[in-house]
Amino acid sequence: MGREIIRVPVNFQHPVDKDGGYIPGAHYFALHKTAPPARTGWQVYENVSEGTPVSPIFNSVTALEEWLLSQGMSPALAKTFIQDGHVPSSAVWNLPTGLWPDKS
Repeated sequence: MGREIIRVPVNFQHPVDKDGGYIPGAHYFALHKTAPPARTGWQVYENVSEGTPVSPIFNSVTALEEWLLSQGMSPALAKTFIQDGHVPSSAVWNLPTGLWPDKS
């Protein structure tokens, strides 16, 4: 879980509730009715919940990459994210004792 790139129409509006907040996961049904050739834009979604947009919609991969870089993502990670379509929000390792400094 973390972030994923979703192909959307460039004029796509993620469904909102009566208060104007995004409805997590509601894009799946809305996009299911949209033919893949009409999904010419790229948008970053968080997928820790059911999924809500965290970026504008971009007309090109170059524009998406520029935005990712402006958000502080390294060039290598931005390229990997675009290639793989997703990145985790965090990772947890169970490291053997002695690899972390003793805080006592």
